[in-house]
Amino acid sequence: MDWIPAISTTTLLAGSLWLARNLISTRLTNSVRHEYDQKLATLNAELTKKQETLKADLRLKELQLESLKATALNGISKRQSVLFDKQVQAIEILWSQVIDLLPAKGAAQNLAVISFDSSLKLSSEDPKAREMFEMIGSNVSLTSIDTKCTHKIRPFISPVAWAYFIAYSSILSHAIMKTHMLKKGLNFPDIVNGKNLRKVLITALPHRKEYIEKVDSGAYFHLLDELESLMLLSFNNTLKGENEDKAALLQASELIKASEELSNQDRAEQKNA
Repeated sequence: MDWIPAISTTTLLAGSLWLARNLISTRLTNSVRHEYDQKLATLNAELTKKQETLKADLRLKELQLESLKATALNGISKRQSVLFDKQVQAIEILWSQVIDLLPAKGAAQNLAVISFDSSLKLSSEDPKAREMFEMIGSNVSLTSIDTKCTHKIRPFISPVAWAYFIAYSSILSHAIMKTHMLKKGLNFPDIVNGKNLRKVLITALPHRKEYIEKVDSGAYFHLLDELESLMLLSFNNTLKGENEDKAALLQASELIKASEELSNQDRAEQKNA
């Protein structure tokens, strides 16, 4: 039975080896897990730190952006306020000009009730007729339409309102030219044929085209009130901060171009007169 102790010894030895192996494995596993946990904790700490740094950086940039936005908005607000003040002043000046043109409007009204060609022929032949027209038109002259001050404020007037003012003042300039010819007996009716003025008014008031083409230029007086109303409407849009639509701006551009042609004609007519 000598083999029994040998088996026992072998069994004990195997068991010890198994226990030792398990113990070593457990310790190694725990050691690796501990090292892993430490590294993971370190990585988490570093990640948290980086996240906090990024958050702080983003917050700082957000504050900077808010500051820039506030500064920009404040600047825009100030510019808008200054621009609005300029626009209000410009509207007041332009409407004051319209009021100052009342004598010229009166001259246009006088021409609306007479036959210009017949009156001009009579004036050229009869000194008393010239005296009468001189008395009737005593409060206007070729220099009555002076829009220099309004040109200074043009940048602050909407293009549409400016275009209507140009059409308005063009009618009055034409009337004053006719009045001057009646006062001086200048029987040259072709000088004031009204062709370019007609173009200006049709551009300004396309819905009035049939009327404008049909009547004598003296009857254009009856369009003045409508042009005044349109100017006031455009002023109101400016004061309410409403932009003119594209079609209105295009119409204004065409009207201003036509008025420039008329102005060149008027200057030539005044030289001839």
